[in-house]
Amino acid sequence: MPAFSERFRIRKHFDLLNHEERKAIHDAALHVMENTGVRIHSRAARADLKRAGAIVRDGSPDVRFPPDVVRDLVGKAPREIVLAGRTKEFDLPMDGTHFYTTTDGCGIGVWDAATGTRRESVLEDVRRTAVIADWLPCLSIYEPMVVAHDVPEQAHVVLGMKAAMENTEKHLLSESTTNPAEARAEVRLAAAVVGSEAELQERHYISAMLCPMSPLAIDGAAGDATLVWAEHHVPVHIYGMAQAGVSGPPSLAGDLVVNHAEVLAAVCMIEAHAPRAPAIYGACLTNMDPRTGAYMAGSPESDLLAAGAIEMGKFCRLPVSVGGMGTSAKIPGVEAALENALWAMTCANYGGEVMNGFGEPSGSTLLSYEQLLLDHEIARMILRIYQGFDVDEAALAVDLIEKVGIGGTYLAQRETLQAAREAFLPMLWDGEPFDVWVRKGRKDPMALAREKVEWILKEHAPVPLPDETTRRLDRIAHEAAKA
Repeated sequence: MPAFSERFRIRKHFDLLNHEERKAIHDAALHVMENTGVRIHSRAARADLKRAGAIVRDGSPDVRFPPDVVRDLVGKAPREIVLAGRTKEFDLPMDGTHFYTTTDGCGIGVWDAATGTRRESVLEDVRRTAVIADWLPCLSIYEPMVVAHDVPEQAHVVLGMKAAMENTEKHLLSESTTNPAEARAEVRLAAAVVGSEAELQERHYISAMLCPMSPLAIDGAAGDATLVWAEHHVPVHIYGMAQAGVSGPPSLAGDLVVNHAEVLAAVCMIEAHAPRAPAIYGACLTNMDPRTGAYMAGSPESDLLAAGAIEMGKFCRLPVSVGGMGTSAKIPGVEAALENALWAMTCANYGGEVMNGFGEPSGSTLLSYEQLLLDHEIARMILRIYQGFDVDEAALAVDLIEKVGIGGTYLAQRETLQAAREAFLPMLWDGEPFDVWVRKGRKDPMALAREKVEWILKEHAPVPLPDETTRRLDRIAHEAAKA
């Protein structure tokens, strides 16, 4: 059986910008980093950067980066990494030839399709979505999808990651970490699963996310958490979120300049603290609704900004992770699926390696179990398209064409039977005639998605952790809850 990662291998990707355009954005960002600077609120990070040659004035959080310092530090970041699963079966090499997918994270509510209302998210939603993610064949990475409102605030991140570790074997991405204490607890959890902190440095079982505060700032507590990640070589997805016209310039190229400066500053921060620590170029860039200033995730401009960010990550020869779902649609359904499909397909087309994240419309704040299944179906279709098709002697089928001849049929041929076994089949709908669909109850894809969710939760049992590992996780989580 092919490796899990082979499901996500794509044939090729394309370019949006030419070399001169990429270099122009890069050079503009270097100018901003050298002359305007980036505000880094972490004192420890500023001290590291000063030792590395950045310009840091006493009493000021602003750091200016000479271009040669940026080149030297960014050059230390690994070009290829492997995002590891709990077991090697689920390892994901980031080498530029795959299109991986994640759930979304940080949701604060859950859509109740039966009543058409929202409810608060709880820890059980993390467990349930982790089980679903473990089963979904074309989901690569799981992020704890919601904030659990039914546990102590200081423990929700750790308890969410613990629930994820217990319910899926896939790679885990932590999005909600806000301080170094949470990061250290998550490192302890991950080390307990893989065996030790030394083993965790070699097997990147978890990765984390840092979101700069656009424009051109990095939070102190989040920055200090990033240094914890760096010390343990936990890969960090650096997700700039500059909103064109609000926290970034109104032009798409200008918004990319801000993001590029922020991401490179964060990479420099990581490498100055722990050389060769993995850093992943990322972005989830959007524009604003010109009538209201509202966030417009899933707009055509957001798609173009994702493509541009991918181009800039490739320009710097860094692994690339981008937001490709997380629509602004208020509820799951047609708008969410349409915007997510175009956004995700853009990411695949231009070479995004990790595309974040299934299942949360309303700007990544609202978990929808139904949308989680619909987004997975979108990803399955995109993967099939970008895997392409063979053009070889067997595929050209000249002998078969001659055998069937003029006016014949291919239905009875062995090759047709073999192709049928390999053909893409939707999980949530089929090609039956209208009258058959009516007889089956006229179920739309949302209803079928609800049924599929319940089937997965009833039938799928994730591989459990060893008892001793579970006891260690319990102790770590208990300590975090008391802190």
